[in-house]
Amino acid sequence: MNKKGKIKVGIIAGLGLLAVVALVLAVVTYPGSSGPGFTLPAENAGIGNTAELFWQDCGGCKVTVTAEDGTVLLQQKVSGNGNLVLPTEAEGEYQVSLYGLFGNLIQQQSYQVTDSPIYTEQDTLQLGESAAIRVETDGLALTDDAWIGIYERGKTPGQDDSFLWSLVSDGLPGEGIYYAMQMHGSTNLFLRYTGDYTAFLFLDGGYTPVASWDFSTVEEDGVLALRWDPDVHADDPGDAQGFISLLGRPDAEDSEAVYICWGKDGEPLEGYDPLFILNAYDHYPVSGQIPAHTVFPEGANQILACATGSGKPGKVVATFTIQPELRYAEEAEEPIFTFGVLSDTHVTRRLVSHNNGNYWKALHQIVTEVPSTSFFVINGDITDNGAVGEYESVLDIEGLIPSLPKVYYSIGNHDSDKNDSDFSVLRDRFLDLTGTDEVYYSFESNDSTFIILGNEGAEGEDPDRAVLSQTQLDWLDETLSEAVTEYPGRPVFVFIHQPMEETVAATYEGSDLSDSDALRSIIEKYPEAVVFSGHTHRSITGTLALLSEDGFVSYVHDGVVSAVWDGTQDTYDSQGLVVSVYEDYIRIQGRSFADDAWLPLSNWKISLDSTS
Repeated sequence: MNKKGKIKVGIIAGLGLLAVVALVLAVVTYPGSSGPGFTLPAENAGIGNTAELFWQDCGGCKVTVTAEDGTVLLQQKVSGNGNLVLPTEAEGEYQVSLYGLFGNLIQQQSYQVTDSPIYTEQDTLQLGESAAIRVETDGLALTDDAWIGIYERGKTPGQDDSFLWSLVSDGLPGEGIYYAMQMHGSTNLFLRYTGDYTAFLFLDGGYTPVASWDFSTVEEDGVLALRWDPDVHADDPGDAQGFISLLGRPDAEDSEAVYICWGKDGEPLEGYDPLFILNAYDHYPVSGQIPAHTVFPEGANQILACATGSGKPGKVVATFTIQPELRYAEEAEEPIFTFGVLSDTHVTRRLVSHNNGNYWKALHQIVTEVPSTSFFVINGDITDNGAVGEYESVLDIEGLIPSLPKVYYSIGNHDSDKNDSDFSVLRDRFLDLTGTDEVYYSFESNDSTFIILGNEGAEGEDPDRAVLSQTQLDWLDETLSEAVTEYPGRPVFVFIHQPMEETVAATYEGSDLSDSDALRSIIEKYPEAVVFSGHTHRSITGTLALLSEDGFVSYVHDGVVSAVWDGTQDTYDSQGLVVSVYEDYIRIQGRSFADDAWLPLSNWKISLDSTS
């Protein structure tokens, strides 16, 4: 090859190398959802408060934080998805830079650290987004009448009306966080009005502000946004009770149905099902309810809206970041003890069957996921028909679980009076399985009492209806009294297959418990009681799976292992509970055995202070 040919080949090779480098740069540095980048959930932070950066899709990237004088305060290599805490020690404006693998600048953004007693986390808010307003009260002589008022920019407090107002004492836990839905006023400006506004802080009930902060709301076409509106009862760190809303314009690119999921660093939280689906289409906002006592799971720092096209959470189309102090902190202590609650297993004679497979999955998953489980309670309808072969299958399935802890059982309608069977015969079979002398009994574990109630004979022509004798009711009253005396301040757990009327799902039209009123009048003398029931086959993901108020008995629906019924037909799902008892509270976690995942809306925390 002559010299000219070599030069030509060299040029082609060089151009090829440049093309490869350009391609690598494009893959590594392209900002947005398909390449590396970062978000700042709060562009403003108070001195010493937590400010975060979330990065995504990074490979060999580097984050730096620089002060106004050029001092580099933070420099960290980042990869994949994740988050880090930004410096907030001193007032000032700081610049965050993200560099790619080859040192190329990908993204740059500023955040401000302020000493203002009141500020918004963002200076400009998309119409309808959650508007987090923070109030720093340290060093201020606040009275009980101290309040926040939001006015149109240029309006004068005391002369003009505020859009929204709220008492300082009404803030969420943490550093005094307020959302528009919590505030009082004539209208919700964050949902309905664009414009320029000022938030004022007043030390007392008057109209002389001690501090103010300017911000704006804008409306952008095609923007999807998530909003979490906490309920007024969300007053402890970790409380998630409230509404999640999807907002946007009708021409938003991703206006189809979306999964709402707990998220961590831009991805759905591993091991959890989606909360629910929101079908937006051309109507905004749309909301889903998070029921009372629900807590954010450990590790969740975001709420995500994800595409549904693949049948599972896909591309993230909108994100809401949970403020750090509102997240559920990892348990600082181990539970005193943990137990599993299952019901409606409906085990059949054939060892290999749908129901039997679900029972094996339930036991296997709980023992695997929570190896500290002390025991199980199978809360009725253990078998499908109370047949000898079905009880044999129960024992065979349990024998397949290595190191299975002890199992306790309550009697259900399918175990006691189905298909014109003789009740006394079926009762004796149940007693043989449980090794007890009666269908009601109690046991103790870890300074807590567990009470099993049971049907003593079907009523009339309805085999689903349970009867509790006066002897059993008197025994219950006595046992509850002894339990609260023996273990003051500790919960007392009660199990009965058929739920009482007006307690949990599908009980507001009636009850299959003939002595419902008599039973309830006894139990409600003891606010320490936590009552578990099954029978209805309804899902434990919903607002009527748990009924609990301060100072009252807690009623819990424990799900169904065989197949969840949606009101019309059986579904593929199979559900149950894991209960962990701590010194000051009870944690109840629902699980889908069909999905091998925790249920995000069945993740409850019940304070023991309210029952003691």
